[in-house]
Amino acid sequence: MRKLEHSDHRTPEFVGRAISHLGELGAHAEWTRHSDEDGRAVSGTLVISAEGRRHEFQTLASTTVTKADVAMLPHDRKTILISEQVAPTRALQLKDHGWGGYADAAGNASLRADGLIIEITGKRSSGTTPVATAAPFTRAGLPVTYSLLTANEHFGITPSQRSLAASSGASLGTVNRVVRALRERTPSMLQGKHNQLLRASALEREWISAYTAMQPSTWPEERFTSTVWRSPSELLEASLPPNALLGSEAAAARLGAPIRPATVLIHFDGDTHARRELIQEGRLRRADDGMIRLRPAFWKFSPVPTFNQTAPRLLVRADLLLENDPRIDEIRTEYFGDE
Repeated sequence: MRKLEHSDHRTPEFVGRAISHLGELGAHAEWTRHSDEDGRAVSGTLVISAEGRRHEFQTLASTTVTKADVAMLPHDRKTILISEQVAPTRALQLKDHGWGGYADAAGNASLRADGLIIEITGKRSSGTTPVATAAPFTRAGLPVTYSLLTANEHFGITPSQRSLAASSGASLGTVNRVVRALRERTPSMLQGKHNQLLRASALEREWISAYTAMQPSTWPEERFTSTVWRSPSELLEASLPPNALLGSEAAAARLGAPIRPATVLIHFDGDTHARRELIQEGRLRRADDGMIRLRPAFWKFSPVPTFNQTAPRLLVRADLLLENDPRIDEIRTEYFGDE
């Protein structure tokens, strides 16, 4: 194995293992740390020297990367990801979203440059992948963090803990744990007597990452066909129950985005009567490929006034990421605030 160099003593351990695997291929590998990206990832430069040629890659390093992170982390076709483990599905998402490649601590890599091709797959990490268990991003904490974020965006202040409990449906104990965790973050995300929200965009990205990873199993949706509404456009013109909120592409279309939705996602709160009313009115029938998607809301009632029966911007942004369609990335970025 050739000599390996790490120019910064703060090189994350998983990055060191990824670089070591590259060195085992007979290359001279060096990684230089640059800066943190809102605590989500560490930017840097990877230099690989092989057969007398020097190849330089801009990198982002993060222990775990969700489907949402693939879309939201700043990147271009010259940026590669370094992570603990890049599964085949995540590797395909990286390619679809315009990343330049990846290397992981298990020894998998996909790197291409003039005179250099590295393609290694099928290796498993011997380390354990940490799971985020911070209170704001658990099953119980996500609704509280959502209420806090959307209320801050709309009203400009953090609601009282009792108000957060009321809108999210969480207990006061859960709300207290979420608030305390956000205050104790380094750097802090809440400060002062009234819990002023700091670094809102960073907290939004963390919430979206946790929600998109958890939603399919925790708040699963049901799909339906309708003998009344035969296309998304017909349903978008219909009158919905007052506690039904449009999400994803349907919300984007109603808010003016240049998109023709293929399906209609509707979030329902705990009022089962309104849900039954919609099913009866539209003569809905369950179907795995139905265009109408009903998803249970994770809040008790909306923490902010809604506009035109669309979900708040934060949730629409997360919904669009869950579609896993790179074609709508530009719309999500332009209309719903991705950076």
